Amino acid sequence: MSHRNPGASYNRIGEPSIAIIDDEKDLLFVYKKALELQRLKVVTFDDSSVALNELKVRYKKYSMILVDIRMPKVNGYQLINEIKRIDPSIKTILMSAYDVSDLEVHDNLNDGVKIDRIMHKPFSLIKLISTVKTLLEK
Repeated sequence: MSHRNPGASYNRIGEPSIAIIDDEKDLLFVYKKALELQRLKVVTFDDSSVALNELKVRYKKYSMILVDIRMPKVNGYQLINEIKRIDPSIKTILMSAYDVSDLEVHDNLNDGVKIDRIMHKPFSLIKLISTVKTLLEK
């Protein structure tokens, strides 16, 4: 059985969910509440290794992941590389409080792996909501 799902983001099991992975619990809470007010289904993880295990097993449940780049255990690049190997159609947003160059992104992602957006912290909740909605509609 293949682990690839070439279909669109909405070709998922049940209602598509958004996974947010960040080791800052306060930010996770705020992001989750803002997106849930938009009637989006959100699951949060403050441990990137737990998130990776969940996403590997239940990748069809998720239409999008938002992931902080710098985290203990599994960093954002590693997580995206692994998930995109399993499901290249999943939408991905990298979040970072640090300046991230195109070269850094290119050097840390596997060949052929592309992300949909980079969001630089701090960002407004309005920007978060509009970015997520725009990507989900694509």
